[in-house]
Amino acid sequence: MSNIKFIETSIPDGKDMKSARIYDDVLRADVLINIPIAKHHELARLTLAMKNLMGVIYNRPYMHANLGQRLADLSTRIRSNLVVVDAVRMLMAHGPTGGNLADVKKADTIIASPDIVAADSYAANLFGVQPENLGYIKKGVQMGLGVKNLSKLNIKEINLG
Repeated sequence: MSNIKFIETSIPDGKDMKSARIYDDVLRADVLINIPIAKHHELARLTLAMKNLMGVIYNRPYMHANLGQRLADLSTRIRSNLVVVDAVRMLMAHGPTGGNLADVKKADTIIASPDIVAADSYAANLFGVQPENLGYIKKGVQMGLGVKNLSKLNIKEINLG
């Protein structure tokens, strides 16, 4: 791990966000596995893989204006090789920090995909949210980051119980 934590980095494909200070180890990683815990978020509606990437930048409050576009922009620069969404227990309301046990739904689901948009779209459905109603998924599709139409994917469900 490097002593330099954040590096100012250009985002050449960004529509709104053209640069960001990104955690150096993430920029230098050979492989990035993005493992969000599926939860409600007051501003973004849901925290899934694209929203989870906010954790690797220095100025998170900057992201709040035009959040959907900026999350998609960030996803063009930080490419997840594998997304693993933990939806075993999902915080359905009052997130990301104010929920209680009454807000938790047991879904017993893990989603794995190399496609960040597809993983987020599948997880959004578990919340009863149409993927196109999440700004970052809509912008991610427009920017060619992945597929939201799950009927176009080869989804394999495995029951481990």
